[in-house]
Amino acid sequence: MRPVGQRRRWSGLLAIGAIGLVLAAAASAPGAETDGARLYRLYCASCHGPQGKGDGPDAVIFAAAPRNLHEGFLGKYATDELVERIREGRALNLAFDPTALRARASAVEEVVAHLRRLPAIDWPRVEPGWQLYVERCEICHGQTGRPGATLPPGVHPPRDLSDPAYQRSLSDRQLAVVVRHGRKGMPALAPQVTEAEAKLLAAFVRVLSPGFAEYSRSCANCHGDDGRGVKNLGEVIKLPEVVFDRQYFKQRDPEQLRSRAWHMLAQQKPAMPHYRWTLSEAQARAIVEFLKLSR
Repeated sequence: MRPVGQRRRWSGLLAIGAIGLVLAAAASAPGAETDGARLYRLYCASCHGPQGKGDGPDAVIFAAAPRNLHEGFLGKYATDELVERIREGRALNLAFDPTALRARASAVEEVVAHLRRLPAIDWPRVEPGWQLYVERCEICHGQTGRPGATLPPGVHPPRDLSDPAYQRSLSDRQLAVVVRHGRKGMPALAPQVTEAEAKLLAAFVRVLSPGFAEYSRSCANCHGDDGRGVKNLGEVIKLPEVVFDRQYFKQRDPEQLRSRAWHMLAQQKPAMPHYRWTLSEAQARAIVEFLKLSR
């Protein structure tokens, strides 16, 4: 199990300033999976789209669409160079769409709400549940509970697990039952997932919210999943000297919190995620081969 704050990061093209080349994917041991189609959906499709045409769900935040990978790009570089580009990341000649950026101001309250929840989250329970979610649920429900470009072709979008109304509609026990036994349109995970594991999964699902999604996208690269910083990256960049604990919130009024949250959202600049510690060379090669075969 990976420690809090060192999990694979959001797969969109968002990073904070120049550190995008270093941090857009946090350090974690590359896995053994080499299914290029699945890896592409998880790491690339949110911006480049399910077919590599630059029409992913996150593409709308840019003033110009991300590159259509099939319009000469794949043929321009050798496979080894494409593998290196995927693993190293790079700055982009893209700008955010001003209207889309202003619209993100509405996310400030959601981020603040999530920040306030951080000190009370039972991370020893949530962490193993998060790992199970990545293994069992993420391919359909997305990294933050909201289905998107990670869906396999032909699969009808499942329920948005981050929807507050859905969260309120089920007790913890009911949620664990749904996780294990499924419901219409959702396959049962029993017996592969035990009752104890279903409860851990449910504990992680309870963390999901619109604020969690925005925090994961915009803040957790430096502040960590738990709001206490990503310590092993301290030698690479100067990390923020902030810990989102109970004392932090006692010392700040709501307006100060909103101001800090907006600062984090507004400071972002486009960058190609850095997957050196997330994708092995074999996995990056599998993505390239999938794209070349799907042309």
